[in-house]
Amino acid sequence: MKIRQWLACAALAWTNVSFAANPDKSEATLWQGELGTQRIVVERSLSFSGKSDCGGRYFYERYRLDIGLDGESAPDGGCLLEEMPAGWGRDQGKPQWRMRAPVGDSWQGEWVGVNGLKLSIRLNKVHALPDAREPSLSALRSDFDRYAYLRLSTLKLQAGKRETVNGYELRWLRQPDSDIGLFEVASGYSPTAQRAINRTLHYRLWQWVEDLYQCRSGGARPGDAGFDLAEATLRHIDSRVISASLDTSYYCGGAHPDFGDAPLNIDARNGRELRLEDVLWVGKGEPVHRGESPDPFDDAWMDYRSKIFAPWLTSQFMRLYPGEMAPGGTSDDNECDYRDPEVWNFSSWYVLPTGIHFAAYFPRVMRVCDDPEWAVLPWDVVNAHPGAVRLH
Repeated sequence: MKIRQWLACAALAWTNVSFAANPDKSEATLWQGELGTQRIVVERSLSFSGKSDCGGRYFYERYRLDIGLDGESAPDGGCLLEEMPAGWGRDQGKPQWRMRAPVGDSWQGEWVGVNGLKLSIRLNKVHALPDAREPSLSALRSDFDRYAYLRLSTLKLQAGKRETVNGYELRWLRQPDSDIGLFEVASGYSPTAQRAINRTLHYRLWQWVEDLYQCRSGGARPGDAGFDLAEATLRHIDSRVISASLDTSYYCGGAHPDFGDAPLNIDARNGRELRLEDVLWVGKGEPVHRGESPDPFDDAWMDYRSKIFAPWLTSQFMRLYPGEMAPGGTSDDNECDYRDPEVWNFSSWYVLPTGIHFAAYFPRVMRVCDDPEWAVLPWDVVNAHPGAVRLH
């Protein structure tokens, strides 16, 4: 993979992260039922080794953490599967699933533990997704992967504090099982705009909760993985835009923990989540947007960000903040060189009353240099290079 592509993936991890290793879901089927007396949800797809259609993953509804399944199909259509729990070594014994061939919408077999304990498995194919306990999630049924939706469907939200900011009333919501919270709009916008805004806010809240469960299902030992911090901060709200930081500190397996901000910027007139190129465009012709090209590596978008946008932003900050841009200008670490355009290539961003804040991104050993507070592009500069959406 090209370096610039790797950097794009790293810097944008929080908008695309999938913490658990998921099997190929092109032929996935969803099953729900019991393992012994415990309720489970199973996604059957290709095996992790790609050898058969017997692989997949499942979770106990009580815990909601993924356990991988890998195995091979038998000539009679049955499956011998081996669980792939997080943190288990290849040389350790693992529970097995001995499944008969599905009959219609029923799939049955037995679970065999490493100590020889046997429990029955009784599953039924899932066709229609049920209503969730929370109406806000039910309304997003088509926006979530079906397996993820079932994981979240029995969770509840708790209403928290209310506050009024710039004349807009916000109501904070918290999901107690994950301890993740975000606000929704209670008043200040038209009913149509408020519904659209809250749909986007609810989606990001539930996706954040799903991210946590995927993280907890990662490659670390059980109990080691998860979020140390998940904090939402309102950055700005007015008639045109709602902007918030979604800061997360996490460990999902691997050598080191990490952290990052996945800001949420919403067009308050229609509830649509904004992309940077919607509000700031310094290229020629029509803006290019991430994810809209048939090219899986988004070369056109990455070329724009690395060859046009980042050098332009660097030159603007050199003019506006010459002292801060110098090595060591705002940090005890003299290696914080913000003059390198590569640290701005794939900046996350959020809106402030004074302009747009951009976050520099450094390799792990220099993460202390990330996201300097001073890196704000004033509105007069933004307005000189507008995208299709005017925020000021």
